[in-house]
Amino acid sequence: MAILLFYSYVDFFQHPFGFGWGPDGEVYAVFTPQPAPSLSVGDRLIAIGPLTWDAFSADLTKSFFAGVKPGQTVPITIQRNNQILTVQWTLPGMNSGEVVDQLFSEWFLAFVFWLFGTLALLLLRPRDERWRLLIAFYYLTAIWLIAGTRLSNDHIWYRALVLRIAIWISIPVYLWLHWVVPRPLGRLPRGLIGFASLAVLGLVIAQWFQILPQNLYYIGFLLSLLGSLILLVIHLIRQPEFHQEMRLLWVAIFYSLVPLFLIAPLLTNLTASFLNGTAQTDTLALITVPVLPSIYFYSAYRRQLGGLEMRVNRIISAYLFIVLLGGVGIPLFAFADRWFPSTDDTLIIGGLGTLLAAALSIWIFPRFQNFVEQHLLGIPLPFGQIQQAYSTGITDSISLKSLTNLLNDVMLPSLLVRQFCFLYFDRDYPKVLLAVGVDVKADELSKLSTLKDLHFNDHLKIGPYPWVKLMLPLRVGKDVLGFWLFGRRDPDDFYSQKDLPILRSLADQTAIALSNILQTERLHAAYQDGIQRSDIVRQQISLELHDSVLNRMAAIMMKLDDRSMTPEIQASYTELTGEVRKIIRELRPVMLNYGLQPAIEAYVDTLIDQMDGRVRVGLDLKSDGSRYSQEVEQHLFRIVQEACMNARRHSNPTLITLSGQLRSDLIELTVEDNGSGFNPKEILDLNALQAGNHFGLSGMFERAELVGAEIAIESEGGKGTRVRVRWKPNGE
Repeated sequence: MAILLFYSYVDFFQHPFGFGWGPDGEVYAVFTPQPAPSLSVGDRLIAIGPLTWDAFSADLTKSFFAGVKPGQTVPITIQRNNQILTVQWTLPGMNSGEVVDQLFSEWFLAFVFWLFGTLALLLLRPRDERWRLLIAFYYLTAIWLIAGTRLSNDHIWYRALVLRIAIWISIPVYLWLHWVVPRPLGRLPRGLIGFASLAVLGLVIAQWFQILPQNLYYIGFLLSLLGSLILLVIHLIRQPEFHQEMRLLWVAIFYSLVPLFLIAPLLTNLTASFLNGTAQTDTLALITVPVLPSIYFYSAYRRQLGGLEMRVNRIISAYLFIVLLGGVGIPLFAFADRWFPSTDDTLIIGGLGTLLAAALSIWIFPRFQNFVEQHLLGIPLPFGQIQQAYSTGITDSISLKSLTNLLNDVMLPSLLVRQFCFLYFDRDYPKVLLAVGVDVKADELSKLSTLKDLHFNDHLKIGPYPWVKLMLPLRVGKDVLGFWLFGRRDPDDFYSQKDLPILRSLADQTAIALSNILQTERLHAAYQDGIQRSDIVRQQISLELHDSVLNRMAAIMMKLDDRSMTPEIQASYTELTGEVRKIIRELRPVMLNYGLQPAIEAYVDTLIDQMDGRVRVGLDLKSDGSRYSQEVEQHLFRIVQEACMNARRHSNPTLITLSGQLRSDLIELTVEDNGSGFNPKEILDLNALQAGNHFGLSGMFERAELVGAEIAIESEGGKGTRVRVRWKPNGE
């Protein structure tokens, strides 16, 4: 701050010379015209007093008008239209023209960066590496901004050297900061950090003694800028989970640099008639630069803003819209001023432009704000659209997981709720379905069981925990299925009367969805139990047929003598036992006792016999001889069996192929046919299949779920069907 105040004092009180010049010595403005012959815009400086321009440019410690006081006259040698002239210039001292020019320069940006650096220093935690680098980034940028204004061309108080030294120090700070923000790309070797520190120290010393070329610092500035951009691209590629923060940083860079390098030159050529030279146009472009420090601050520590986050979100949206409106409106106004040079026309155009800007602000800004909040700031939906979006999304929530995802991804972020707990009662015992920002311990849940017996008409504002600000019941009729517990919320932890009807409506919709999901899960569990029981009954019946019926039939045949054993009886006996053995194989394939591979191979042989040459059946099964649990082998075999039966019954194929691999760590099975296929309109998951009465397919999905396997069905009309099953131990 001392450095900023010192050079600000120099700019306003020690600098005023009555004219300004650029880095090439060309006069760009004359603020205090003097009697002819005098200075004019476009003159090129040759010498001021005894100091020539070449000597001045070669030594950054020398300055013009050294020791000259206001009111004293100094000879100035200039080049004008290829002529060398000498004019007598009286130093005017502080004057309004030069003060205005300085006010419209970039000096104020230094204080913006200082402000954010000080806020980071005082408010942000933890005080880690990122915290120190962010503060250094802000303060170093503030120093080279205050030292690098247009007035740095005068070399007063070593400001040209300060500018260059600050930029050399900024190189490692900028690169290191963008290495660790938003999350470190890796661990930097201590040797590299030490080498960079020594290199920068050497550059600073060489710059102080002016050993380096005077304009070499431009390369250093470009190195820090391009290096930072490259690191941001690497973050974008390697850290996709931080795309939200990276989008913010890229928007900040776009808003900061594009107006500065594209819009400012355009305005300089267009606005000469209603703005005073380049100073004001540069300032219009510089208004966008504060986006950069503010977004860095916001993206790095937005969650620490607490109750201020929503207000900051709205400020960012409004600021970006103003910049966008100005970036479009000012060039249009400049073009109009060129086309209509009359003052009256300019006033009319200005009035119409103001009305148009107001209309656009009313009509476009809400949409722009919604866009910024959803795509840049991570707020999925504006408050007014939550109910409609939630109603649409909840119809697709057919599981507890999808319901909690809808709450966590849509409702809570849109409402800016930071603490939330979703309790539901499972046989009168409370369970946590979703907890955000809170830790509900298991031993505390037993205390909540009494909540179900409470009677109330509206809502409870006093919950079972100190952090609870609002509690809403999830009711279907007179039954309470659970509760929503709301805690901290941006910006002020307040749930207004305007919010309560919407929240109650969302809770009622959730209660109905929860009731349906729980009922579906109970039916699902009963269905799974039915499959297990069916398999057990199948096995029992097959054993009974094998051990009882076949044995008794054999005993009967043994009691018949030769006269009673006619060829007809023998044929009937053989046919009957064959049918019984076929039923036994269908109920419980005997080859499953020897493993999944023999069972599938035996089934393929049976399938070939049943097809009687009408359909070719191929088998390509690789196995390492591994065995699996009886349950896994049985369910995977039934899935293969059902897939083949579906192909036979519905697809009319000419070829059915079974392929896959059986390893100790992986089972992959594929059943593919070249039949008619189908175009599934519903999603091929368990709930949708059961709802559509596709019990064969739903049984396949059910069996896969019972053993933790993955199943996928691909089909297209006229191009056959492919069923893939994949299983790994322990659901890996």
